[in-house]
Amino acid sequence: MRASIADRPPFAVVGAAANFDEAIRLTLDTRPDVVIVDMATKQSLAIARLIRHHAPQVRVIGFGVEEIEGEILACAEAGLAGYVPCDASLNDLVVRVESVLRGELLCTPRMAATLFHRLETQAEGGQRPPLGVVLTAREREVLRLIDGGLSNKEIAVRLHIEMSTVKNHVHKMLEKLNVTSRAQAAARLGTHVSARQRGLAEQAPLYLTR
Repeated sequence: MRASIADRPPFAVVGAAANFDEAIRLTLDTRPDVVIVDMATKQSLAIARLIRHHAPQVRVIGFGVEEIEGEILACAEAGLAGYVPCDASLNDLVVRVESVLRGELLCTPRMAATLFHRLETQAEGGQRPPLGVVLTAREREVLRLIDGGLSNKEIAVRLHIEMSTVKNHVHKMLEKLNVTSRAQAAARLGTHVSARQRGLAEQAPLYLTR
């Protein structure tokens, strides 16, 4: 992908990073217009949020996003400027990058309707988390550990409880927050990403500049 994009004027790949610290260094050193984050990367939404926090001028694009409501909303809440679907081609990726650089968002009509509905809900006073949602102290503790990158098994060991109990807490928490994944739960609550997550990138984001 990196080589293919580099051959497409006027793009130039100015760097690739394998972990958070390297990504931030490259972002600050090269000032790219766009960062592409592989959404298959562990804790990809957390990585995107951290890049946006340290370099708010950079546009972040999620690559390999599944076009379902929960995933698109999670990307929007993480501050992504655009996304590339799982079944997209290289040409589609290039088109999406160009649209983001123009300040545009390309998405299906159904996804556009979903985003408009979310804006309507917020305009009517919707908050994150939804009004009336109350997490127990244990659920909040589990969520903090999820935000720290721990698996269900690791959480069970840390809290000295059965893994089935952890799964039960996670299931109830997702139901209360009306989300479908652990990453969405963390994003919905606006939790801070721990320092541990800064080294979790398993694949390198691509940095593009014009």
